[in-house]
Amino acid sequence: MEHIVQDAGTEGFAEFTETLKNRWPDRPGYRRLMVSEADRGMYDAINKGLQKGSGEFCAYLNCDEQYLPGALRKARESFQRHPKAEILFGGFLVVDSHGHLVTAQKPVDLFWPHVATSHLANFSCATFFRRSMLHQTQAWFDAGFRSVGDAAWMVARLRQKVSTKRLDGFHAIFTEQAENQGLQKAGMEEAKEFLRRMPTWVRWGGPLWRWRHRLKKFIMGRYQRVQVSYALFQEGGTHQRVFFPETVVSPIWKSRLDL
Repeated sequence: MEHIVQDAGTEGFAEFTETLKNRWPDRPGYRRLMVSEADRGMYDAINKGLQKGSGEFCAYLNCDEQYLPGALRKARESFQRHPKAEILFGGFLVVDSHGHLVTAQKPVDLFWPHVATSHLANFSCATFFRRSMLHQTQAWFDAGFRSVGDAAWMVARLRQKVSTKRLDGFHAIFTEQAENQGLQKAGMEEAKEFLRRMPTWVRWGGPLWRWRHRLKKFIMGRYQRVQVSYALFQEGGTHQRVFFPETVVSPIWKSRLDL
């Protein structure tokens, strides 16, 4: 496993690097690389990190996300069972800043006009992909985006008809905060600009694509309440996960009802 931390110049990063060098030393089967350098934004940083790696399977996390125990092993095993799959979509949990469950989102089949006109229903924190796809289709992220680059990346992959598979279960946690970039005014304006680049028939069909998405979710049983327990790392407590017992939660994300 390779663990690459790509930083843009955070104060204290050198000291943080030394701390992790002692806590998570390199060992057979594990490589950690921590780099602090200027970039042109989040998606440029993601590209830089991916280009420094060599692993067969890839994924990335932003600072408000984390994996659930066993996520990477399950993703690797699924890729091995499905050698033609290029991208895997897993389910993800959404928690508030205190770690309390907000919603649980199971993976769904994506339809690119819906992603282009509404949202990316499968979050990047639970998305895994093959390195070979990056090079064969030049599937790098558009560094010109600041907030919607993951949606633009997925639209491009779906239009290329890249093979995808759903990964059963929940594999990552997304922390909902007011500071999430996609909820900021700049993020919403960028989403509108991205939509303006789409063909006219895609833009005008927005309501239809949304109803199609909702109907597909209903048929797949994605609107049923689920019962989950989970363990996560909380700020200041990176040595051990905090366990949260089983909770029944709605799959309807009230602050983002269209999911």
